Formats: sequence, C-alpha cells, structure tokens
Amino acid sequence: MSSILKLNRLIVMKGGQRAYDQKFHAGLNIIHGSNGSGKSSILDFIFFALGGNLTKWKPVAQRCDTVFAEVSANGTKLSLRRDVSTDSNRPMFVYFGELQDGLEAAADGWQRYPYARNDHSKTFSQVLFKALGLPEIPGDEGSNITMHQILRLMYVDQNTPFQRIFRSEDFDPRDTREAVSELLCGIGNNELYSKRIAFRESRKTESDLSTKLTNLLRATAHLGENFNDGAFEVERKNLSQRREMLQKEIEDLHSADVDSSQMARSAEIERRKLYENITKVRDRLVGVEREIASLEFEISDSNHFVGHLEQLLKEFDRTAATYMAIGEVPFELCPACLQPLTDTSDHQCHLCKEELPKEEKDTKLFELRMDIEGQISESLRLQERRMDKLNTLKKEATRLKTSMSRQMKQFDEVRNASIDGRTALISEKSREVGRTDSRLDELSKLSDLRQQINEVKEAKEAASNAVEKLRNEIEALGLARDKRRRQVKTRISEQTKRVLEMDLEEHNDFEELENFDFSFEDDWFAINGDPNITTSASGMVVVKNSLFIGLLLSSLQDQQMRYPRMLLLDNVEDKGMVGDRVRNFQKVIADLMDDESQPHQIILTTSTLNPELEREDYIVGPEYTKENRTLNIQTGAFRS
Repeated sequence: MSSILKLNRLIVMKGGQRAYDQKFHAGLNIIHGSNGSGKSSILDFIFFALGGNLTKWKPVAQRCDTVFAEVSANGTKLSLRRDVSTDSNRPMFVYFGELQDGLEAAADGWQRYPYARNDHSKTFSQVLFKALGLPEIPGDEGSNITMHQILRLMYVDQNTPFQRIFRSEDFDPRDTREAVSELLCGIGNNELYSKRIAFRESRKTESDLSTKLTNLLRATAHLGENFNDGAFEVERKNLSQRREMLQKEIEDLHSADVDSSQMARSAEIERRKLYENITKVRDRLVGVEREIASLEFEISDSNHFVGHLEQLLKEFDRTAATYMAIGEVPFELCPACLQPLTDTSDHQCHLCKEELPKEEKDTKLFELRMDIEGQISESLRLQERRMDKLNTLKKEATRLKTSMSRQMKQFDEVRNASIDGRTALISEKSREVGRTDSRLDELSKLSDLRQQINEVKEAKEAASNAVEKLRNEIEALGLARDKRRRQVKTRISEQTKRVLEMDLEEHNDFEELENFDFSFEDDWFAINGDPNITTSASGMVVVKNSLFIGLLLSSLQDQQMRYPRMLLLDNVEDKGMVGDRVRNFQKVIADLMDDESQPHQIILTTSTLNPELEREDYIVGPEYTKENRTLNIQTGAFRS
C-alpha cells in the first residue's frame, strides 16, 4: 500500500499569537521572497512539526513558542503540536481531527506521545507510521526507525553538503540509512521487517538470559562442587535418615522414666515458641493465598478483556475492509417499513436523519483503532507483571506450607509428651529435628536455584537457536530483496536522468549524460560513474534536487514504494546560479508534477520565482521581504 502524507495547514505561535498561519495544497507549493526573509525557517518548522529532531534554530525562529500542523496521512486527518526548544527528542501532542477543532478544544482531546519508546506509551512515530501504513522496522542500537529518519530523505535543506543525500546529522550510521531507504523504496516486505524485529528481540532475550545466567553462577560460585544436584540428593538423603532416627528416639522417650521439673518448664517455653512461629507462618500463608486468589482472578478477567479487545480489533478491521470494498450503501427504501426515504442533506444520516459527526470517518476510525491497540498493549504489559508476581507468590506459598507442616508436627510431638522430665529430652530432640528441617529448607531453596539455573540455560539455548533460525530466514528473504533493490534503483536512476536532461543546455555542467548512479546507504550519487560530478555549486544543486524529484516520481509510478510522496526543497537554487537556469528548473518541476495524476506534494522555497508560476494553485502566502518576513513576531499579527 502506498503512503501519502500531505500538509494542510501550518501555524507558528509566539506569545499566544500567530506569527505564521498558512494553508497548503496538493501538488506544488512555492514560498517565495528575498534572501533572509525567513523562508527556510518555515521548512524547518514543517520538518519539526512532522517529527524531525531539530535543536539548532535560526535566531528569529527560536523566539517562537509552538508549531501546529494539520496533515492528511492516507486520508486520515491528524493535528500535530510541538513546543519549540533547543532540547532534543521533544514529544508531540496529537489531536485526531482537523486543526481548527483541535484549537477550539484547547487541551481536551490532545494526546501526548514521546519521541523515544517506553513501556507505557506509543511514540508519535508509531502513531504516524500506523496512519501512513508504514511497518515498524529496526534501526540502530535497538531502536525502531523514526519519523525523524524518514524526513531526512524528504527534506533537502541548505546546511547539508551538496554531495550528501540524507539530511546531515552528527550520528549517522550506515545501517540506519539502509533501513530507511529500504523501507521507503519498498525493498523487502512486512515478513522481512517482522523477522528483523523478532531477530533483534531474540538477540536481546539471549543477551538478558546470558547476563542472568552469569549472575546466578557468580552468586553460587562459592558453593563449589557442593552446588550440584547429586550433592543435594546425598545430603538430603542423609538428613532425612537422621530425621527419621530422631523421630524414633522421640517416640521411645514417651515411655522412658525421666523426671525434671526445670526441664519441664523449658519444654513449655519451647511449645509457646513453636506456637508463635506457627501462627506467624499461618498468617503469612493466608495472606499469600489471598493474594494468589486475587491475582488469578485479575489474570483471568484480564485474559477475557484482552480476548474481547482482540476480537473487537478483528471485527473492526473486517468492517473497515468491507467499507473500503463497497463504500457507503445508499438506501432508497426504509428497511423497516419499505417506504421511500426522503432526501437529506450531506450532513445527515439518510436513514435516521440525525446529524452526522463532524469528524471525518477515516480519522475517527484511526483514532478508535489506536485506542484499542493501546489498551491491548497496556493490558498485556500489566498481565506479564501479574504472572511474574503470581509465580513468585506460588513459590513462597509452597515454602510456607512445607515449613508450617514441619513445625506443626514438632508442636504436636512436644504437646503430646507427658509433662515430666522426658519432655526436656523430647524438646532437645525436637530442636535437632528443627535444625534438620531448617537445613532441608535450605537445600530445597538451593535445589530451586539449581533448577532456575537449568531453566535459564535451556531458555538461553532456545533463544540462541531462535536467533540462528531467524538469521538464516532473513538471509533467504534477502535474495528476493536484492532483486527488488535493483529494480527500484534502476527506476529512480532513469527518472533522475530524465529530470537532468531538461536542464538548460547552455548551462549544463555535463558534456554527456550516459548514466546516473547513487547509493542511499553510502550516501553518494554520481554521473557516468564519477561522484566528483562538477566543481560548479549550481550544478551540484541541480543534480541533487533532480535525484529527489526522480525519487518522488518513481514513488508515484511504483505502488510498492512507501515513500510518503512529499518533498521539502529548500535548496533548488544556489546564490551563484544564473536566473534563467533557476527559473527553468522551477518550470521543469512544475510541468513534471502537473503531468502526474497520483496525489503528491512538494513545498519549495525560492528567491527567484519564475513569473509563469506566479499562480494561486502554486503560491503559498505573499512575497516575503526582510521587512515583510514569514514570521511576524514583532506584533504577532496574523497573515492569511
């Protein structure tokens, strides 16, 4: 499915007033005016509003407070808000609907989404990717590709060197550029992206298990050879035999003739201590069992809730698919009485005559879907925590039951003995039984620890096998990817060459244009195999912008490409470029894009406007000057 992103409106706020407010349209949008009038700042604001990570602002732009943008993402209208700051990774506030409604709603309805992933919320990139139909794919250092990375291949700014394709930044790993270009060019498929994410998660699981195993082995290293199943069994067997012998001696003492009043009093103290300990263990056990029962009920209830949400999501998708297939069903007769229906306005339901909600269907459906997915994700996260706690409580309950059983048996033996001298001997034997039981408890815990180590080893081995399996599957899918890569690269090269051939012959820097080559992942382009294309800055500007126009044209012709069909061009001319060449290049862009029937949007700036393009369907805003700047922050006056 193609991805289509369109900017409908941009508002920049300063001190509670609008410093900039303009609407944009499909196709070519031209912001024109003299150098230094703030045209580049508007494209910076667009880049930032759509999710770009921008910290170095121009002085005038930095004085602004907030930027709002209304966009259409595959038909879904979203309003975006971000606060201007020199801090990186700023969050985004999203309103599901038109910007005017969002402004009137004030804080109500705006949902905050962070820049980076966390356990509690989706990122704004995930929201926008979902709206655009883009799959999530892994990037560098365990993170997914973000809107910022996507926009780096959509924004030709003035600060990036002419020879570079991607918008420049300090940390720019090759793997990220490759992942972004593959995603936007439709190289690979959802299965490949899913396996890459699964591969990254499996490697993380393998690493976590390896760390856990290392810590467990380090914690038990002092036990040496004693820490193995065989040693546990030998000692447990010897202690069990000793305990049976002590029990036999206690039984024999019941008939022995021993008398000591002092020892009898000691035995009574021993009984009380045993009773107190049993009471404490019993109370704790009751509390743990109540927690277990409560957790099991919560888990069962949550499972039903998640199942209901997942079923709701399936029905939601089926309904949406049906609507996409057949559209709205117009009724001519009332389905209840079969009488002809009277005409209604476009704002009313033609059955019940009620006013239709103001929100567009696509936007409302998208908001509902995001809400359902968010509830499922949060419920599963909480369920995982409940399961961990439940397992811990069950283990504790087992230990408490074992301890309580042994102490009650000791208590019964002491309580049933005659209150005479032999009670003291019975108590002494019982204490030894208690010490034996204590050691048996320790051995039980060590055995559990040994079992935990074995389970972690097995889980780590399973994770390693999963990593290896996914690696092989990804390599297999890579063969088909390579074929697709060659097809896309050829198409983009041909379209770029087509644009370059429309450059004015008298100003053309290239004697003979045989082929155009490029590499997104390595961030270079070349003509006739030579990356050192020309010493002319104006020639480099034409070549670079031609590549981006070629990329956009290819995305309009290739339905497998996911390029959002939007370009921000802030560098279509060089200060040394001849005016005729500038105006010709603008006309080339306009003519090429006018011939395309597929939806798209280009927003470009120029200080040398071709008079033929000075039309309402191209121009955005007035002609700007240093006195009449794009950002009116002196008075905060509103420009329409």
